[in-house]
Amino acid sequence: MLHLFFGRALSKWLSTSSNTPSSMPSEVAAAAPVSATVLLSEREVMEPVRASASGAAKLVYSRVERPAMGSLFEIYLAGTDRDALIGAANEALDEVERLEAQLSHYRPDSDISRLNANAHANWVRLEPTLFNLLKRCANWSAETAGAFDITAGSLVRLWGFFSGEMRVPSDEEIDAALAGVGSQKVCFDDEDHLVHFSVPGMEINLGGVGKGFALDEAIERLRFYEVSSAVLNAGSSSIYALGSSPGEEGWTIDLKDPRDKATIIQTIVMKDEALSTSGGYEDFFEHEGNRYSHLLDPRTGKPVQGMVSASVVAPTGAEAEALSTAFFVNGVDWARDYCRNRMDVRAVILEGAPNEEMVVTRIGFAAPTPGS
Repeated sequence: MLHLFFGRALSKWLSTSSNTPSSMPSEVAAAAPVSATVLLSEREVMEPVRASASGAAKLVYSRVERPAMGSLFEIYLAGTDRDALIGAANEALDEVERLEAQLSHYRPDSDISRLNANAHANWVRLEPTLFNLLKRCANWSAETAGAFDITAGSLVRLWGFFSGEMRVPSDEEIDAALAGVGSQKVCFDDEDHLVHFSVPGMEINLGGVGKGFALDEAIERLRFYEVSSAVLNAGSSSIYALGSSPGEEGWTIDLKDPRDKATIIQTIVMKDEALSTSGGYEDFFEHEGNRYSHLLDPRTGKPVQGMVSASVVAPTGAEAEALSTAFFVNGVDWARDYCRNRMDVRAVILEGAPNEEMVVTRIGFAAPTPGS
């Protein structure tokens, strides 16, 4: 997953107290991978209450953050009741922590680890929400011709991206691992929420969708507590914009050039939708003069070549993550065809080999005007 830099824009939003901000822009790096996050204690960053020009209404700007899923989740909120905002944000982050315990393939006691350990031999019962997530992932795999596939965990492990000890496996090793890859090989019992793997060696890894799904569930908690204006940053990889910045049509995000972070590739206005970026510009290793990204094509078992990043805006965090991976793997032409039938999906795709000129393709966005 990639680092979406909020940077000085949000720092200004949190530190300026003289005027009520009209928006909360964010700076987004299109393809800078997030490193391991040091686990910090939970912090709440609160702004003074700000009166409107008429003095009738007051706005409160708060931020709550908490380590989860190996990263830092941040919630930026605007409203009129500071205590209510912070309480809602903490409830949302509690849900993220619960999901981490359920979805993590690094935790031996998680539901996903239990599934991977037993589903080859037995039908495994899952909590309904997790069961439905796996079914959605299987549908996305079918929609994307297998470019997005949560059953590619054995490939991630084979290349060493799971352990951090990267290597280039042999073709024979890749072929053996591919025998256990393919969402069509997962069997579902809808009535009893049971899952079974029809082949040995299969391993589900939700790293390409888990944080986006956590965003969606956290958003539902905020809505339950009647929060209507917030931005959630999931582990510096995906963003959900809830409602609008006060007085604006949405939340403004600047998608930045991963090779030159002073250059804005695209300004995106978001409202009740998510943004996710997939890319391997920095998360890679080199072997015998070749560069290998952590983003693998589940159909070939090998890293994708010639792509920098794919950023997707979609209705939910989970779908944005799934489609950003699929667009990265399938390429521009496939992504453009897909979006013709999905007017609620937009994308910015960057192509180019290292040290070559980067090609930018916008789908559903107008190119920025010079000097804007």
